[in-house]
Amino acid sequence: MLAHYSTGKTILNTFCFTGGFSVYALQAGAANICSVGISEKAVQLAAENATLDSTGKNHTTIAADIPKYLKNNKEAYDIVVLDTPTSAKNLRKKHQAAMGCKHLNQLGIKTVKPGGLLFTFSRSQVIDETLFANTITATGIKAGRNARILHRLGQNPDHPVSLFHPEDHYLKGLVLLID
Repeated sequence: MLAHYSTGKTILNTFCFTGGFSVYALQAGAANICSVGISEKAVQLAAENATLDSTGKNHTTIAADIPKYLKNNKEAYDIVVLDTPTSAKNLRKKHQAAMGCKHLNQLGIKTVKPGGLLFTFSRSQVIDETLFANTITATGIKAGRNARILHRLGQNPDHPVSLFHPEDHYLKGLVLLID
């Protein structure tokens, strides 16, 4: 889906790991991509993957703490990807994870140009779709930006959800249009 929106766009891919989102966007003709991750080794792999799977030009990588990077960043992007790692694996961490999600998405929203997109994800089993959507709604209100949900995303069929264990539905995502 990111590739569909990427042609000619500037993109910030946070929590990039080995650069999967960046590679798809580059192959689709993104104008410029900045991949940011905390691990220097993973960021190096993202750079290598961008070169192997596409031209690799117009792609920069930065090893940094993502919240600090977003807080200090002065550049705005057409598309921002927040593909966070799992933030809560048990119910005791649920509130803390929701507040972390809110803070991170507020920083992400401020980094999106007017008319741009935010791809945001939660991988936490204890954050259900309703809590995730409500957290992102509260984030948009706090950020003072109008945001509209274009797409709701989830895990592929190769990760089925048991009726008896709804926590199997761990991956949730939203694509937001930010005005």
